[in-house]
Amino acid sequence: MAKPNRIFLRRLIFITLIVAACSFIIGVSWPVKQSNQQTIQVTQPLPQTSPLTPIHQKITLIPAQTTEKPSITSQEETKSVFVAKPFATTQPTKVKSDTPAPVPDTKKALGEGVSSIIGIGKQQLAESLPVPTEFRAKIIKKVKPLGPDKAIALTFDDGPWRRTTSQVLEILKKEDIKATFFWVGQYLSEHPEIAKQVIAEGHAIGNHTWHHWYRQMSQPDAAHEIEDTAELIYKTTGIKTLAFRPPGGLLNNGVVKYAKEQNYVTVMWSIDSMDYHPYSAEQLVKNVIRKAEPGGIVLMHDGGGNRATTVEALPQIITQLKELGYSFVTVPQLLEMNDKQKVETITKPNASDSFFLPNNQFH
Repeated sequence: MAKPNRIFLRRLIFITLIVAACSFIIGVSWPVKQSNQQTIQVTQPLPQTSPLTPIHQKITLIPAQTTEKPSITSQEETKSVFVAKPFATTQPTKVKSDTPAPVPDTKKALGEGVSSIIGIGKQQLAESLPVPTEFRAKIIKKVKPLGPDKAIALTFDDGPWRRTTSQVLEILKKEDIKATFFWVGQYLSEHPEIAKQVIAEGHAIGNHTWHHWYRQMSQPDAAHEIEDTAELIYKTTGIKTLAFRPPGGLLNNGVVKYAKEQNYVTVMWSIDSMDYHPYSAEQLVKNVIRKAEPGGIVLMHDGGGNRATTVEALPQIITQLKELGYSFVTVPQLLEMNDKQKVETITKPNASDSFFLPNNQFH
């Protein structure tokens, strides 16, 4: 029995050795096969080399043994094999867009006691009716035009007015003349359709405050008067303008100071029709013609009261000025014609430049 036991033991040892050898071979080769049959997905943040928010990118590592490029058949698969690189610049990329940037709600930022667009004239305003740089924050009465052209500007205050403005527009259209209208905000809010007609027919516009007050005003009050009107002009017509005219020609009650701070050009006048007085149409014509000069700015009114006499006098004024060789331009056009060497065309505020009217008439 001893010999068979020894043979069985040898066979058992031999089988054990074979099994151990097989196990060793399988243990060594299995991880290699596994690494060739799978990909490893890693999610990690990219280095933050720009002020932009860090981006997390899914990266798929392709085994080094693989020589065949992966087949990409969709946008999603493209993302899965894209290896992100750090940004080369430390500045955010500016993306162009056809959509205009939203207008900031400065009313909320500054409080309900300040106009919703306070400061727009100086900081943000890109005028639809441009004003030459040399006239910004200046006060003008007239302009000395270049060359022999006898240009003159007709201006109308205190509108839009229900009947009179339409009558004035009809006369100007018939005569093929462009003029400048200085609007009062409260009347613009009442007659937006007339305002749109003024713009549609090619006339220039300016700011004449909201209430047409003559009283002394604080900076916040002056801001409301000018900027609330500017905001309504823009909302109604899409036009932005830096042309401003103070009610009554008052230069020292706070509104002109604010207008200058915001880069408005304060447009006064050199030819006063005095149609705010109960004069006849004939007298209004004489008032204009006797002071007519190249580069002059004529003051008339299409609103603020009964302007029937102005409407009656206007065709006669135009006819006589044409006979004298005058051409008609808007205030922005007149400013573009200015001889920059004639510094006397720019005036400064003083007591004699303030006008006070009887009977609370608009001026």
